[in-house]
Parts: sequence; C-alpha cells; structure tokens
Amino acid sequence: MTLTEVVVSAVILGISSQVSLQGWSRTSQAAATSARTDQQVRLLEQRLLASRRALAMAPVANADCRWDPDAVAGVLEGLPKDASLETSWRFEPAADGLWLAVELTDSDAAIPFKRGQLVTPAGLGHCSREVSDAQ
Repeated sequence: MTLTEVVVSAVILGISSQVSLQGWSRTSQAAATSARTDQQVRLLEQRLLASRRALAMAPVANADCRWDPDAVAGVLEGLPKDASLETSWRFEPAADGLWLAVELTDSDAAIPFKRGQLVTPAGLGHCSREVSDAQ
C-alpha cells in the first residue's frame, strides 16, 4: 500500500466512524424521548383512571341519575395533587355528562400532552336499570 492509499483509507474510516456515531447518538436520543413520552402519557391515563374510579366509588349521583355537582367537586378536589398535572372538569348539561381533562404542565414537548374523557353517572354504574330504561 502506498502512502496515498493509507491516507485515503484513514480519511474514509474517520468519516464513516463520525457518521456512524452521529447515527447512534440520534437513535439513542430518539429512544430516550420515546421513553419519556410513554411515561408522560401513562401519567395522564393513570390520573384519568383514578378520577373515574373515585367517581365510581363515591355517591355522586342523585336518584334521577344526575350528577350532584357538589359531591363531584368534593371527590375530584380530594384526589392527590401532582405538580406536573393540571386537572379540570366541566359539566355537559346536554348529555348529562362530565368532561374530565388532564394536561401535563411541565412538558417540554412541541405538542402539549392533554387527554379528556366524557363520563356519565350511568356509565360509572350509579343508575339502577329501571331508571336507565325509563329515560
């Protein structure tokens, strides 16, 4: 091998090593971001599930299968707080539902993480079959 061939081989090896390391770095960064995103989504889902379970276990509906707003507010405000989550709710009179919304407040993602769900007293098991059939 001549000196020129050795130098060209070394340059090619250096460039390919640099490109390979950049690829590994990007892949590693993407995997870390994906894991963080999965964890944040899981946190949102856990908060919604905890809210639904708390509402299902508490007496928050009246005999007419309608929400008792004071009882609902008491249950939802009694849930443990999480500094990274903002929970809100609003009643939907047209469907006699309750919109639960959870948003991640400390996310540095380009798209904010927000999840909402509509729940009803009947959907949580608070209505007897006779009341549900009559409506």
